[in-house]
Amino acid sequence: MVVTNIKESHLKVLALIDDFQENENYYLSPKYQESEVRTGFIDKFWDALGWDVYHNRQKNPFQQEVKIEKAQKQDGGLGQKRADYAFFLAPDYKQVKFFVEAKKPSRALKENKDDYFQTAKYGWNAGTGISVLTDFQEFVIIDCRNIPDFDTILRNQIEYFHYQELKDFEVFERLYWLFSREAVEAGNLETYIEELPKPKGSDKQLKLFGGRYLSIDVSFLNYIDSVRYKIAQALYNNNNDLDKYQLTEATQKVVDRIVFMRFLEDKAIEPENILHDIGIHKHPWQKFISESKRLDAKYNGIVFKPNFIDKDSFLGADEGIFRDICLELDHTNTPYDFNYIPIHILGNIYERFLGKIIEVDGGLCKIVEKPEVRKAGGVFYTPKYVVDYIVKDTVGKHIEDKKPKDIAKLSFADISCGSGSFLIGVFDYLLDYHLNYYNSNVDEAKKDGCKYDAESGKWILTINQKQNILLNNIYGVDIDLQATEVTQLSLFLKMLEDETTSTANDMQVLFAAKILPDLTGNIKCGNSLIGFEIMDSILDFGKEERRRYNPFDYKTAFPRVFNSKSEGFTAIVGNPPYVKEYTSKEIFDSVRLGKLEKYYQGKMDLWYFFTCYGLDLLMPKGLLGFIIPNNWVSNSGASIMRNKVIQDSKIIELIDFGSYMVFSEASIQTMIMILQKDNKTDNYTFKNQTFTVKKAKEDVIQKELIEGSNNVSITLYPTIKRKTLINKFLKFDSEDDKLILDKIAKSSNFKLDGKKEVAQGIVTPQDCLNQKNADLLGQGYNKNDGIFILTNDELKKKEFSKEEMKIIKPLYTSSELVKYCSVKKNHLNVIYTDSTFKNISRIEGYPNIKNHLDKFKTIITSDNKPYGLHRARNEAFFKDERILSLRKCIEPTFTYSNEDTYVLQSYNIIKSKRINLKYLTGILNSKMIKFWLLKKGKMQGDIFQVDKEPILDIPIHKTKDKELEIQMISLVDKIIKAIIQEHEADNDHDKEFYLNYSKSVAAEIDKLVYKIYNISSEEQDVIDLLLK
Repeated sequence: MVVTNIKESHLKVLALIDDFQENENYYLSPKYQESEVRTGFIDKFWDALGWDVYHNRQKNPFQQEVKIEKAQKQDGGLGQKRADYAFFLAPDYKQVKFFVEAKKPSRALKENKDDYFQTAKYGWNAGTGISVLTDFQEFVIIDCRNIPDFDTILRNQIEYFHYQELKDFEVFERLYWLFSREAVEAGNLETYIEELPKPKGSDKQLKLFGGRYLSIDVSFLNYIDSVRYKIAQALYNNNNDLDKYQLTEATQKVVDRIVFMRFLEDKAIEPENILHDIGIHKHPWQKFISESKRLDAKYNGIVFKPNFIDKDSFLGADEGIFRDICLELDHTNTPYDFNYIPIHILGNIYERFLGKIIEVDGGLCKIVEKPEVRKAGGVFYTPKYVVDYIVKDTVGKHIEDKKPKDIAKLSFADISCGSGSFLIGVFDYLLDYHLNYYNSNVDEAKKDGCKYDAESGKWILTINQKQNILLNNIYGVDIDLQATEVTQLSLFLKMLEDETTSTANDMQVLFAAKILPDLTGNIKCGNSLIGFEIMDSILDFGKEERRRYNPFDYKTAFPRVFNSKSEGFTAIVGNPPYVKEYTSKEIFDSVRLGKLEKYYQGKMDLWYFFTCYGLDLLMPKGLLGFIIPNNWVSNSGASIMRNKVIQDSKIIELIDFGSYMVFSEASIQTMIMILQKDNKTDNYTFKNQTFTVKKAKEDVIQKELIEGSNNVSITLYPTIKRKTLINKFLKFDSEDDKLILDKIAKSSNFKLDGKKEVAQGIVTPQDCLNQKNADLLGQGYNKNDGIFILTNDELKKKEFSKEEMKIIKPLYTSSELVKYCSVKKNHLNVIYTDSTFKNISRIEGYPNIKNHLDKFKTIITSDNKPYGLHRARNEAFFKDERILSLRKCIEPTFTYSNEDTYVLQSYNIIKSKRINLKYLTGILNSKMIKFWLLKKGKMQGDIFQVDKEPILDIPIHKTKDKELEIQMISLVDKIIKAIIQEHEADNDHDKEFYLNYSKSVAAEIDKLVYKIYNISSEEQDVIDLLLK
């Protein structure tokens, strides 16, 4: 850490103040230029605050915390395109901490709208929170948290300082502890931003967004969404014969082109008046098409490729709407600056677009989610820090210490690429590696045609070199054609990110070639999971089938990757789609028709196929890196994939985020999985990191990933022995935990019979009406109306006969069933009709029940419809003595019952005459078994998932010591009585008494279980500490 003595720093600044004051008239004159005040004062000011402005310490041009721009004018342009100073913190040289915009002192800064707006745009587009505007004489801190609005931009001033004020040590100290190098590293600036009052946006913005701060990605998404809608309407107004697919394609094509044009303008690759000229043209659509053709001739690529919208027969867009859109996006009017909007944010926006389609209702366009996306719960974009981590530990491992000519032979793929976020990450990593390599090996840089940039002192890659990296190394596949086009657009934007008009023109002059490469051989549209062998299974494989299945063959699509010299991809990365079979059965049915049927099993997720096939597509020693749900390690439907992982790969890393939600939009618990294709190495260790926090700032999680400091995570290095893990859950423990678990397992002398002694509860499947079915049935039907499940009040109103009441059974839920016992009478009842009721004659003896169920006949989906429950189970499990086990719970919950207690599938039931069930209830509810299930059972974050399989795997010790058994039964009787008394108590004092008493008895049960299993006091301490 660079530490600056604040007093020494103040002395340096005082010297600058004295110099400025002594010659103030000259410095405030118009002839004293911005470049002069920067070198004479502003550079020195930041140097005094500990920043390496002159790069005396940070020699590597790619590892410098202060980036200084020279004023950059563009051909036909009006203004500077980058902030004068950008400040970073090692090791992240891509995430700006804050900007400084410099002006010459003769220009009054305070309340200068133009300068405030320019400065705010820089910070807001880069997401810095604040930026600084200064001419040394004045120092203004600008709020960049909200969308810059020119009319109200003066509200964005947070603090203002005149240089004379900095003579006061206390005033200087305030600035120092915000902006000095050591202050920023200590997090002071972030704390300052977090503690600012809510942003003061324009009145219009505050009304539109409810006064909420919108980050650049959310704001830009909302804005482009509105642009998309307007363009769709403008196109449909003139072309109302378009179907929804054509309208969606045409709209996306226009949006892509407009975004690309703005990108070229802001990057100073093209003059910044493209959209302005389109907007003021007499016929804006015609001008847009002519510009598209001009840019296609220059750039190539998918963006401006001729499309049906370019044809004369296409009637274009409503000129009034289209003109307004172009003028809105004109660089002089828009707050968005593509110099600072990271490419991955554009990918984020496009990822969400891919999940939507445009429909028309009554002449009005609307944007709706595609059905498959709606079923999956939405589109979830992978955070950049996750992408970067996976790419570093896959692609990074393969290119480490390699020369560019050797890297050119490698292939990196995303086989469900979406908008290309992972491929952007791969391309970015490759570009950085090449730049660092060439700047460390100058002779090779010259030999390979790199260009020396005298201004920055760096060797940089030419456009031709970037093209070759794209074509040699990057591969992507997606089932959605629109997604593959967006991926290409994203990669093109990344390729041109650091280019200028001159470098782009050099490319055309030197190589007589178009600037953008043809990526259609690298980025393909197809279904990664279905090959052409599916055609043998479908008799009439026509246009509709092609569209639905979209089969794809990797060997013919990528002959450079799959040939006699190359046996597959070097690495595969990505975020494969998470789709449960019950939400999209048709997808699974289609995959099962092809070669991946061998990886199918019930209750699986679609991403399991991607993992299994991904391993198949890798070269030997190739790496696979995915971000995936974390429950595969103990999901019964993942056993085939687990075996594939254990047998055909070497696990390199499992990074489990636990209850921390990586995807803020969805409550999906995830992990990073990195595997190496290797079916030989055995008895090896791997990195197993588990995060222990539910909520944390993203930068805390990111730092923990990089540094592994164990502040919010635990890292183990367990050993894999392949044979011991086949057909097993994958749970990895510390040595202390492992010894205890082994001891518990060896104590087992009793096993429940999975066929005769354990069963799941009733599956209805319609318990009561949901809103969708209520709407479907129409008037007189309401959400929550009982179907097979009736409340006590509903039951009273039904007036069922005595005979009918014989099949009405008491239904219990977790509101009545607690740990050890039932504390309330049931408030629900189930119409208990078993599979025999599939024979309609069986219902004839129950006319009132028949009338009731007939009302819902059209929406009942039971296998035994319309009168039978979907799965009634063996009724003996709901009667007499048994244990009810809640399947999903914050702690294992086993309830003893000796009365008729019917439960739904949220419970499993244990019924055995071979062991005393009160004794077993005590064992199962103990701390020791909680520890076992935590380590060996199924977990979803902090939630225990006590399914049938984990129940059967619990090591049960049936003691031969009758005294111990009697003691356990007595303690269970005591705790049941205490729990019931606590719930029946009518005052707080009694409730508290019985609660404390039941805790005391529970502690006695724990001690007894430890004794039965011979767990030592030291081992007990390990268990107790973990469970705390």
